[in-house]
Amino acid sequence: MKRVAHFGMFVAGLLGVAVATALVIREGAGGIFRMLATAGWTLLWLVPLHLLPIALDVVGWRRLLRGEPRAGFPFLLWVGGVREAINGLLPVARVGGELVGIRLVARRGVAWDVAAASVVVEVSLTLVSQLVFTLVGIAILAHSVRDHAIVTDALIGVAIVTPVIVVFIMLQRHWGLFQMLERLIQAILGRHHEWAANMGRLDETVRRLYGKHGALISSLLWQLAGLFAGAIEAWVTFRLLRHPVAFSGAIMLESLGLALRSATFMVPVGLGVQEGGFLLLGAAVGISPAVALAYSLARRFRELVFSLPFLLSWQAIEGHNLRHRWRTKTDAQNISGEQDAV
Repeated sequence: MKRVAHFGMFVAGLLGVAVATALVIREGAGGIFRMLATAGWTLLWLVPLHLLPIALDVVGWRRLLRGEPRAGFPFLLWVGGVREAINGLLPVARVGGELVGIRLVARRGVAWDVAAASVVVEVSLTLVSQLVFTLVGIAILAHSVRDHAIVTDALIGVAIVTPVIVVFIMLQRHWGLFQMLERLIQAILGRHHEWAANMGRLDETVRRLYGKHGALISSLLWQLAGLFAGAIEAWVTFRLLRHPVAFSGAIMLESLGLALRSATFMVPVGLGVQEGGFLLLGAAVGISPAVALAYSLARRFRELVFSLPFLLSWQAIEGHNLRHRWRTKTDAQNISGEQDAV
């Protein structure tokens, strides 16, 4: 099953590359790359600027980790960068970053169920904040276009996704999502497993966290602030490309582009999806295809330059921990061998 999923993502990635390449060639690769060349190294300003939305998200995450002094802001900012880098550059269907985030926070000394519950609830709040942000984008789009067919399609998508989000949250808060998973695991494996029992413990921690209404509301508001900060980044990008857009247009592109990429999470790094989405949405508000594609490529440039240091630092730490565990195991085996010899 895992191999089938990996093969499917590989095929989706190849198709995405083909679509993105075809779009760039069709709309004039020369003009698009000249636009990027005009912006030049000023595009590097987007790298530190992207720390703003991540920092705002981290403030919201910290609200869910109150009372955990070991999970300080600088550390969580680094973990937030690692999570985004993994989800953005690796074929992990946008869940691998969350799993690594839980592991890193737990390794810092935070109880594993507290770390996991904070990420589970944060992801749920992210879905809600993105839904609100998407509705803002749809409202801007509806005000900008005469043909409302695209608006209708977007609203249909929201109508489909909203019940899924509600059920997902209700499963966590009232119906015991992880206890259900525990029973499913026991039914499949035929016996009780320690890690299945741990899921029940996680379920109780998630429920307690949902009872902290003030922290939930605060975290949600910080996440919304982070999403609008992402729109600032889009607005700056168009100015660097010498084709400025209104801030409302930047909000619309950021919100609906993010929604489209989230909906097609099985396509690695949104290849082809992002380009086609910006092309369609840009045309709706008067942005030429070439400018929309130049914006998409500039965004990918920022993603790559921003994410690589986080990925490399994470791999360096994982390598160090692996070597430490190997040395500890080797030393223990040597001591045991010497005792047996005696």
